[in-house]
Amino acid sequence: MHNPSHHFVTDIISALHTTQNSVQIAVPLPMSPLKTEQWVNQFTSHFSFQPSQPDWGADRYQVVLTSADQGPSTSDKKAFQCLLCIEWLCEAIWLEPIGNEHVGMTQNPGFISDYLRQQAALV
Repeated sequence: MHNPSHHFVTDIISALHTTQNSVQIAVPLPMSPLKTEQWVNQFTSHFSFQPSQPDWGADRYQVVLTSADQGPSTSDKKAFQCLLCIEWLCEAIWLEPIGNEHVGMTQNPGFISDYLRQQAALV
């Protein structure tokens, strides 16, 4: 039986590319504001994020995401925040760590990709 939500999650995980400053998600961009909202709702639901109010620009969409209270390891029990960016001009989707510098590991994009992989394993 075909499970579309499992397919969405595996597509995201296989499309992750961690750089020094962000986690790129190399998937096709949503083609309308409605499709963007649907994609973000699906992403936040599957990966246990709470979205803030989105910020729409002429060719971009940004929203702050707050994680569930569980980081990628048992010692990481605090929620973290990252910025989800979709830019049509750059044809890119990525996540950037945000927050206080003293938070440490949550400022590392690898932390975000580890969290996404951990959440995917729960699906």
